Order: sequence, then structure tokens, then C-alpha cells
Amino acid sequence: MLNRPVEFWNMRAPTYDVTSGRIYAETYSKTAAKTAKYLKPTDQVLDFACGTGLIALYLAPCVSHIRGIDISPQMVDIAREKVQTQGVSNVEITNTDLFSPCLEPESFDAVTAFNVLLYLPDLSSSLARIRALLKPGGFFLTATDCLGSRPTKVAVQKFVKSHTGAMPYTAFFTQRGLERKIAQSGFTILERENLFPAPPNLFVAARKE
Repeated sequence: MLNRPVEFWNMRAPTYDVTSGRIYAETYSKTAAKTAKYLKPTDQVLDFACGTGLIALYLAPCVSHIRGIDISPQMVDIAREKVQTQGVSNVEITNTDLFSPCLEPESFDAVTAFNVLLYLPDLSSSLARIRALLKPGGFFLTATDCLGSRPTKVAVQKFVKSHTGAMPYTAFFTQRGLERKIAQSGFTILERENLFPAPPNLFVAARKE
């Protein structure tokens, strides 16, 4: 049984780049490019659930510093190895939870969260925490599968796995439902675009008000 998130993502870590990273390579590229439009060279960025660092390393040249956090030690180890191998000096990867007190309120110009929102049992609390970590006017940039938008093979598989303990909690919100949740958490939606056909992978750019 892999219903504990840390265990599940540790298990996924060694093959993540050659499975999800390869299948969704074009989507990752689009996500990173759209995210980069909202970043400045002076920005301090938090990459929540950074995984193996796929997007953090892409964005590194665009900003002053990126703090990548993930609950999976094995994901963190892989991301750190990439940072070291590529000689990237402005990316720091740590095994840190979003609610850790080491992350200070209003200390980031942008918070990114890619392919993680659907795995959060208490999305409202997580969005409130993200908003608290942002400076006034800061950007929340996310891309997330919306499994409730239409029936897909992936959605059915994840529904079965999440209800049998083979993977952690998985949400089945729609694109509009996710937008509404973000807006209700004190953000203004600036941009939205579906980046993948099935299941829909919704990119959202929002600003803290």
C-alpha cells in the first residue's frame, strides 16, 4: 500500500523523468515558458513540490533565487544532484513541507506549484498558506491536471488507485472549479490555459490581492 504521500513519491522518484517527464515533456516546456513571463531577474521564488527539479532548473536563469521544496527525500536528492551537476548557483532544494515555519510570510515574489494541487487533501489551507508566503502583489503560478473535467483513462486509473490505497488522495475538480477555488483564496486570475488534451492540465497565473 502506497497511500502515504512520502512513500508514494519516493517510489516514483527514480523513474519520474523517464515516465512523466518524457510523456509530458512538451507540456512541461509550455508551463515553464508561460511561468517565465511573470518572473523578474530580482525575484525570490518558491517552487512548491519541486520534484526532480524539471521546471526549477528551467526557470533559474530568469530569477535571483529559487527555493525548491518537496516532501520526498528521494525527489530532493535527484534535484540536488542535477543542480550540482549543472553548476546552478541560485537554486536551493530542501526536503521541506509547505507549512514549515522556516518559510517566512511575505518572503517570496512568486510561488510555483506544478502537478501537485490535485494531491492536496486540504487545498483551501494550502492556497491560504501560499498566499501568506507571497509578498503583496506576488504571483501564484500553477499547472494542474483537472481530472473531473471529462472522463479519461488516466482519471479512471487514478480514481481506482486512490480509492484502493495504491496512491495517495487525488482530487477530481474541474478546470472552472479549480479557478474558482484559487479566486476564493484571495487571488486575481490573470491567465488560464489548458496545456494538455486528456486529462486537461490547466495553467493558471494569479496575483495576490
